[in-house]
Amino acid sequence: MKLTLRAALFYLMVFLGIITLMTGLILYVWPRGPQSGKIEFLGLRKDDWRDFHMQTSIFLAFVLVIHLLENRNCVKTYIKTTIGSSS
Repeated sequence: MKLTLRAALFYLMVFLGIITLMTGLILYVWPRGPQSGKIEFLGLRKDDWRDFHMQTSIFLAFVLVIHLLENRNCVKTYIKTTIGSSS
């Protein structure tokens, strides 16, 4: 089975999206207050989770831009058919 660039970008986006979602949920339910930064979850503190979340989010955005550039003809066709058909 041959893995194309399009497929690799798609699976990478799905993986990074899930990681970003999970870290975001962890940060959302994290306790607040002056002592909350000292708590560890899976060996990481709140600042570590925040940094990891930010890094995966930036990497996801970068891969998304590459994915859109790689599929620009499909995106153009989709925009033409959806916007063009409504007028």
